[in-house]
Amino acid sequence: MVADHEAAVRSHLVDLLCVDEKLVALIETIPETDHLLIENVAVSPECQGRGYGRTLLAHAEQLAISLGYREIRLYTNKLFTENVRLYRKLGYRLDREEAFKGGVAMHMSKSL
Repeated sequence: MVADHEAAVRSHLVDLLCVDEKLVALIETIPETDHLLIENVAVSPECQGRGYGRTLLAHAEQLAISLGYREIRLYTNKLFTENVRLYRKLGYRLDREEAFKGGVAMHMSKSL
């Protein structure tokens, strides 16, 4: 991992999801000029499959609307097929694919 999490916490919006005082998931978003970008969605492995990712994505969409955006965007690795399937099910469309560090990044968006 080469992400600078300290810088991200300072300059991005990071929302935490806690259950019974335990951190179970987080979402990191970046306000851009014309959209809100979902930079990261992470759910603790032992808490996956409980709907926390969906909850955070819905939260990000409401955040985008509250900030006046009409679009939300994200990107993911094409190999993360379960994530891609979830995003499509939630109304995200594929905008483009591009080579990225030996893999393929899928850029997706959703109109709000």
